[in-house]
Formats: sequence, structure tokens, C-alpha cells
Amino acid sequence: MTKSSAAARTPPVSEQSAREIKPGVVAFKRARILEEASALFYEKGYELATLEMLADRLSATKPFLYTYFKSKSAILSAICEAGVQELLAALDRIEEIERQPIEQLKASLREVAEIIVKRHEYLVIYQREMMNLDRTDAQRILRLRHEFDLRIGKLIEDCVRDGSVSVDNAAAMSVWIGGLLSWIIHCYRPGSKRSAETVVDQAVEACLRLVGLA
Repeated sequence: MTKSSAAARTPPVSEQSAREIKPGVVAFKRARILEEASALFYEKGYELATLEMLADRLSATKPFLYTYFKSKSAILSAICEAGVQELLAALDRIEEIERQPIEQLKASLREVAEIIVKRHEYLVIYQREMMNLDRTDAQRILRLRHEFDLRIGKLIEDCVRDGSVSVDNAAAMSVWIGGLLSWIIHCYRPGSKRSAETVVDQAVEACLRLVGLA
């Protein structure tokens, strides 16, 4: 075998090493990178933050980052997507637990509000930095956001069908509810006077009032 053919068959070090790491370890390290990156992007802004800064925060090197993410924009995309994916996962969990539509709606609104509070930095970054996303990443995340609206709309429609609420246009109402929930990041930040619990309670009450409950 020639040197050139051997090199052609050997994957890059970062790609090769990523495959050799156990999936659980990969997931943990990716999560740590996203945690530190979200704090960095939140503090500095995406454009001013550098991979060198991120590597320093992790006491690591840039090649370490490239083992898990191909670029800074890929890290931004993962941060922006993580919050939406967590919201959709919450809706899946509640659907398995709650059987009554009205209880599903109430539980979904509360858990979504709690996730938005918990993922405050991630969602601030998404709203502030979405123009820096690659076009394909932005479109994918928008589709996920649309899926979330559709899921909330279906919950409202189920409540209308069983007589729990009376709403003329469930799809339009789901968009208003999504917008209201997204404002949580402007009403709460860690260390603010209003507690997370208070903000969640007020947001859920406001959403329920939109469909004639509360």
C-alpha cells in the first residue's frame, strides 16, 4: 500500500477519535462545550467570541473542539436547536403521562415555561444571534419551531373538541401562545427580583387566559 493510499483511507484525527469515544462520553463532552459556549456567546456576543476563548474556558484546545463540532457556526446551531428540541421532548413526555386534553395543555404550558427559564441563555442567544446561523441550520430550526406551534395548536383543538375551551382558531392562538412564552426571557433572568417560579406562574396564567381559562 502506498503512503498516499493509506492516508486516503485514514480519517482525520478528530473524526477518528470521535468515533472511538463512547457515545455517552461524546454526549457529555458536547453538552459541556455547549454549556460553556452559551455562557461565552451570551456574555460576548457570537461575533466577538472566538474558539480560542471557548477552548480556554474549557481548559482545552481548538482541536478538542473540532472533535465534536466542525465550526463555531455549528456550535451556535447546536445551541439554538437544543432549546427547541427540549421543548418538543417535553411535549412527548406529557403526552405519555396525561390523558385529558385540558390537563395535557396545562402541563405542557408549565413545563415549556420552566424549560425557557432554565435555558434562558440558550434562548436569548437564539433570538439575538439567529441572523448568524447558516441558512440551512436556520431553516431547520424554524421548522422545529413550526412543529412546536402545531403541537400546541393540536392540544388546543383537542380541548375545543372535548368542550374544555372555546377558541375560534386554534392554530392562530398557538402562535400567540408561543410568542407570549418567548417573552419569558425578557421578563426573567437569573438573579432578577422576580423569582423563576413567579414568572412561570404568571406566564402560564396568561397563556390560559388566552384560551378562556385561568
